[in-house]
Amino acid sequence: MAKRLLVFLLLVVSYLLLPNSVHAADFRSDYYVTYDLSQNQNDLRAHVNFQIKITNLRSDIYVSKFSISFPKNFLIHNLSATDDTGPIIPTVTTEDSDTKIDLEFRKPNTGRDSVNNFYLNFDQDNLFQVNGNIWEVILPTIENKDDGNYRVIVNLPAGSNRKISIAKPVPDSVTELPAGRQIIWNNPLTKTIYAVFGDDQIYQTELTYHISNPKLIPVMTEIALPPDTLYQKIYLQSISETPESVYRDEDGNFMARYYLNPRESKTIDLQLFIKTLPKARPEVAAYIRREIANEKKYLLSPQPYWQISDNNLSRISSLKSARDIYNFVTGDLKYNYSRFNQIDNIRLGADGALNHPDQAVCVEFTDLFIAAAREKGIMSREIEGYGFTQDPQLRPLSLSSDILHSWPEYYNPKSKLWIPVDPTWQNTSGIDYFSSFDLNHIVFAIHGKRPDYPLPAGMYKFENSHDILVKPTTIMPPEKQKLTLADPHFPATIADNQSYQTKLIIKNDGNTYAWNIPIAINAANIKLNKYLITIPVLAPYEQTEIPLQYKAVDKNKQENGQIMITVNGNSLLSAPVTIIPYYYDLSLKIASVILVLAVVIIVFRFVRNSRKMV
Repeated sequence: MAKRLLVFLLLVVSYLLLPNSVHAADFRSDYYVTYDLSQNQNDLRAHVNFQIKITNLRSDIYVSKFSISFPKNFLIHNLSATDDTGPIIPTVTTEDSDTKIDLEFRKPNTGRDSVNNFYLNFDQDNLFQVNGNIWEVILPTIENKDDGNYRVIVNLPAGSNRKISIAKPVPDSVTELPAGRQIIWNNPLTKTIYAVFGDDQIYQTELTYHISNPKLIPVMTEIALPPDTLYQKIYLQSISETPESVYRDEDGNFMARYYLNPRESKTIDLQLFIKTLPKARPEVAAYIRREIANEKKYLLSPQPYWQISDNNLSRISSLKSARDIYNFVTGDLKYNYSRFNQIDNIRLGADGALNHPDQAVCVEFTDLFIAAAREKGIMSREIEGYGFTQDPQLRPLSLSSDILHSWPEYYNPKSKLWIPVDPTWQNTSGIDYFSSFDLNHIVFAIHGKRPDYPLPAGMYKFENSHDILVKPTTIMPPEKQKLTLADPHFPATIADNQSYQTKLIIKNDGNTYAWNIPIAINAANIKLNKYLITIPVLAPYEQTEIPLQYKAVDKNKQENGQIMITVNGNSLLSAPVTIIPYYYDLSLKIASVILVLAVVIIVFRFVRNSRKMV
């Protein structure tokens, strides 16, 4: 498996005096690994230097040979090795899925506290990946059991302006050097080091939704489009058919409604860019903190797949925090790769996962986390979407159809934010997906109220259609911000003794979500019930209604008025209104009635006289 752990093995030892076995306490190994990066167009190349320092801790035993194994597809080349006396010739053999390199000291130093060094150098092209806007690396670490030092150094190319945005674990130092930026980890305890260089990731995405109405009556159906979230921003590019309407449900899903005639089928093609970010978006965070009170009523409720039977409750009795639950899930379940490509995977749910821990795929990891969290009073929910991965062994997916991915979120009452975690990918890769996330998770649907609705993109299928295309890109998506106001039908004339009301219909005709929209309503000689309104959020194609009441400020005075509506400082409406005194309006009405009566009388008399003449 690509990027698996480097396994260091002591193979052969020589004996000075006593023919006993060598144990870890007989020597200490220090490892210093340096990755010097260079960029060639869209590729990153790493020149890797391993220094293995072996200190003999006994006078009667020393190490003469050392072996290092890499996964077969680690793709190393230009291999060379030296010890303290000069070049040595490594022996390279391939066994099963591993490439093994044997190193032998030419003249090893002996005696207590004596030191011998191996220096191994090679080039590797597939270690650091260029994915669209970011550089990404998963560095396998050494399981150093003999209490030696272990240092990992990454040197970025000179002139590179990329900063590290995600690091697991956090590096001990990041230093600007004349030759480039240097990142150092000292004695990392994790199975892997994961790092992302770059501020955000952009994915060019094409989604296809197949919908049909098998009934003999018309129906309105709906699909879930990728939503804006704390760590995700969408840019719609095109949609093959404009929805009848859109709305955001209680969980924040972006729902589009379509009308279908009897026995009608439609295919909706959606093209969009999706930007993922390492930090929470402030405008979305403010909205979440306002809305969480409305969601509490169902975010702690057990649901199908998210409940644990009495027989299994004792297994989670000691868990208290989200971290405890996460550690339990990652440690108790085992990812089952044989279920990876099964189309008709049966969802086991949390209880099924506890009863069959070796049968888990991502949805079981997610269900167990949510069920345990809710049992402990921690609000949690499921995210279904797409996990971008170049190594399905380290970071597998597993939902059916287009091989989607599932992961949980829990609500942190201190930060008042939703925190995404991925116990599946930690279980398979060793990367810490609790302390911080990555830029490879794309949200298609949010499940807080129900565990199975709405369906994410990729689940609206006809037979074996391929409905998801996601690829990283460096293209900065265009953003179109456009809010429109439907004609509110203000009358041209109003009386000074009456109140009037209308509805302001604001619609988002842009291609991104609009957050915290200030609607300013100003008026001349007219009193309003609202002057400043903030619309929390509008998704593309979404509209909202704002009731507005208004009346004249002064009485018994004929004058001109005006109502002006602006959004973000941009004028949407300027409506002139003529204000007339009520008695003037009344006299006009009386005059109108008299005039009508006069006309009626004249017509009546004319008709009567005409009959007499005949």
